[in-house]
Amino acid sequence: MREHMPKIVALVLATTTLCYALTYLRAFIVSHQTMMLAMAWIMAIGITYGSSHSPTLEASGFFMMAMHVFSIYGIFSLRFPAASVGGWASLVIYLAFMSGLGHLPEHAVVRHVGALVLANLWGMLICYQMDLAGRRAFLAVRRLALEHERSDQLLLNILPAAVAKELTTTGVARSARHEAATILFTDFSGFTEAASSMPAERMVTELNEIFSAFDDICCECGIEKIKTIGDAYMAAAGVPTPSSNHAHRCIDAGLRMVSFIEQRNLSSAFKWGLRVGIHSGPVVAGVVGKHKYAFDVWGDTVNVASRMESAGIVGRVNISAYTFDLAKGDFECEYRGKVDAKGKGPIDMYLVIAGSELTSTTHH
Repeated sequence: MREHMPKIVALVLATTTLCYALTYLRAFIVSHQTMMLAMAWIMAIGITYGSSHSPTLEASGFFMMAMHVFSIYGIFSLRFPAASVGGWASLVIYLAFMSGLGHLPEHAVVRHVGALVLANLWGMLICYQMDLAGRRAFLAVRRLALEHERSDQLLLNILPAAVAKELTTTGVARSARHEAATILFTDFSGFTEAASSMPAERMVTELNEIFSAFDDICCECGIEKIKTIGDAYMAAAGVPTPSSNHAHRCIDAGLRMVSFIEQRNLSSAFKWGLRVGIHSGPVVAGVVGKHKYAFDVWGDTVNVASRMESAGIVGRVNISAYTFDLAKGDFECEYRGKVDAKGKGPIDMYLVIAGSELTSTTHH
């Protein structure tokens, strides 16, 4: 045995080095189970060959094969089915080779078979528990990942993407002042009278259908929906991500909203009259509260945009002089003159002519 020890040690070290080197190959990562199973069989053949040259076969052969069987179940990172195949195949290789060549005495065959069978059964029990624990851990991680993905998606339905990312990364979303932004307001004419005569469920259905279409329009035009208040719909461009054509985006969205209502009125039992008001200027944007997060914008620009809507005309997009100045190269507008706005006094207002877009501006 002593004279064969250097060969055995060299064989073990060479096999270990080969296994370690193979872990860096892409093929190993893709076909891990198959390659590890093949290595288990190769090592079983190597151990059997080394044991056949030892005069103390009963001790060295059984000990090395038993250790190999345990390593298949515990170290090779094989799934339970593959480990079972590797363990039992190694047993068969060892016993068939040793017995077939007459290297294993008859009185030792039964002891070797019994001991290696027990080693396999014990290894299978351990491997099964490890495999089961691994599957449970994997399923728990996957469930956690799915829950995290759903929560992220829910947050994106509430907050702009940039704000949601900052909130999930840092735990806070800082407010910021935006010098160039445009605010859009819509409102339905005669909504109070319609609501008093319409069943509540039908009213909610009507608003949900209309506002869902407005949500799609906002996405198409690259503007952020801020909130709905009753029958009022509020959106903004240039926040939280700056945009050089924020006024154009909001006007385009407003025209599409008016067009949608007009088309819907052709077939709907309930006819709605939509007013759209738009104003541009500086705003402050941020997230308020610690429960039920809400992204909102503040500033006099918001107040003026609201007045542009209330002083608007049904079926038209009413914009301020400042918004007109930003978008006059993109749309044809007609001057309304100075119109009195509640709390603001006379304000220069313009009506955008539908279908008057002069240039093609990229929205996204």
